[in-house]
Amino acid sequence: MEFSASTDFSLESFVITPHVGEKVEIKNLIASFTYSESITTPFLTATAQVVDSVGMINTLPIKGGELVQVRVVTTASEEPFTYNMKIWQVGNRFAEQKKQVYTLGLISEEAITNETAQVTVGTTGNPYSIIGNCIRTDLKSTKEIFGENSLFEVKMIPGLKRPFDFFTSLSIKSVSPQATFQSSGSGNTNETTEEVKGSGGFFFWETYRGYNFYAVDSLLADEKSKLKSPKLKTQAWGTAPYQAYTERLGNIGDGGDDRFTIKRSIFGSEINLMEALRKGKLSSKVAFFNHSTGQYSEYVYRLKKSYDNMTHLGGQSILSKIPLGGDKELADYPSRTLSVLLDHETWFNESGIANPEDEQAKDPTPYADWQKYYTVQAIARYQLLQNQRCTIVIPGNALMCAGDRINIRLVSKLPDELAKDEPWDLESSGEYLIGEVTHSYDPTMGNNGQFLTTLRLMRDSYGMKGKASVHST
Repeated sequence: MEFSASTDFSLESFVITPHVGEKVEIKNLIASFTYSESITTPFLTATAQVVDSVGMINTLPIKGGELVQVRVVTTASEEPFTYNMKIWQVGNRFAEQKKQVYTLGLISEEAITNETAQVTVGTTGNPYSIIGNCIRTDLKSTKEIFGENSLFEVKMIPGLKRPFDFFTSLSIKSVSPQATFQSSGSGNTNETTEEVKGSGGFFFWETYRGYNFYAVDSLLADEKSKLKSPKLKTQAWGTAPYQAYTERLGNIGDGGDDRFTIKRSIFGSEINLMEALRKGKLSSKVAFFNHSTGQYSEYVYRLKKSYDNMTHLGGQSILSKIPLGGDKELADYPSRTLSVLLDHETWFNESGIANPEDEQAKDPTPYADWQKYYTVQAIARYQLLQNQRCTIVIPGNALMCAGDRINIRLVSKLPDELAKDEPWDLESSGEYLIGEVTHSYDPTMGNNGQFLTTLRLMRDSYGMKGKASVHST
C-alpha cells in the first residue's frame, strides 16, 4: 500500500472470535484503536472505540474473554503488525438513534490467566529462571522471554501470590549481576554503611516482542559500559545528531525527515522534594531484626555514596546538592525509616551464618542476606528514574517498545540573544528511557487515517552527555 505521509496507516482487520460461533470481522465499526505498553506493567493493554450500527454487542454477544486479533499496516514496516489480545471490559456505552457507541477494553491473555493462577510451590534459584518457569507452567504462555540473571539466588515461599504479583516482589529483590559488593562499618556497631558498584532493582514487563526482566542499570548503561548486560540488545531510536527525534519550529519545507519530528512535548512534575523525601530517594534507614538469630542491625543508605557507581542517561555528573545550613546537605539525613523482619534461613540453606562479606569466598555467599544492603537502594533507584519526565508525541512507529531508548532534541526556550550560540535545550535534550508507549490508530482521519505514537519518557539525570549540566553544580 502506498502512503503519502509518515502518520498514514491501514487497519487491515479487526476480528473477534466469540466463545461459540464463527469469527466476526468488525474493522468497519472501529472508530479508534489504542495500544499501550509500560515497564511497570507486566501485561499489554489496549482499547477500541466501536460505533455499533449492527447490534453486535447483543447478537454476538460479547461476554468477556473473547479473542481479538488486530492487523495494521504502517510506514514503519513492510510487514503488518498483529496484536492478539482478549476482551476484559465493555465500557462507556451510549446510544444515538440506531447506533451504540462503546469502548472495548483489551488485555493480554496471560493477564486473565493470572487472575486464577497461584504460585503454590516454594522456589529456589535465580529470579530470572524462576520467572521463566512460572510463565511457562503457571501462565501457560509460549511468548519469548528476554532477561538476565540477578547477582543473587533466592529461596522463598511465594505465599499463594498471583504470578505477576510474585514477579513484582522478585524484581525489587533482584540485583544487577554486574554489581560488586563492598561495605564498611560505622561508629555505631549496629549500623552499616555501604558503597556498591551497580545497584538493586529490576523491571519485569511485557512488550510486543515478549516478556522482559532486566536491571535498571542495564537499561540505562552505554553499550561499552561494564554495567551493561551482554544479553540486552538495546533498541535505540534517533541516533544523534543526524537522526535524533527533533522539535522543529516552522518545520514545513526545512528539509527535515518528518518521521523524526516531535509534534508535541510536555513536561510533568519533575521536582517534588516532599515526595522524594517521604519515599527515601536521597537517604533511608532500615532496621532489621533477624528472628532466627536474635540479631538487630540498622543500615543507612545514602544515594550520593553510590551515584557515581550507577549508570545514567543524562550528563549530570553528580547528584544535585540541596543545602541544609552550613556545610550540611539534605542527602546526609535519612528521611524514611523502614522496619524489616529478616529470617536469613529463608535465603540461606547452608551451615553457618549467611554473610556476603565472607573474605574466604570468591563470590557472594549463596542466599546471603543481601537484602540488607540492596532493598532500600532499589527503592531509591526507582525513584531516581523519576528525576526528569517528559511526554512526547511523534509520527507513529509501531516498532517502538517500552524499555527502548530514544534520543531527542528540544528547541531552546531561552530568548533569541541567549540561544543564538546553542539552539537546543541542553538540560532537557538527550537520551531517555521509554517508560510507556501508546500507539494510537484513528482510521477516521483523512484518506489513510492517522497513526501517532505517544511516549512517556524518564531518566535519572539531567542534560546531554558530553555537555556540562547546571544540575551538577
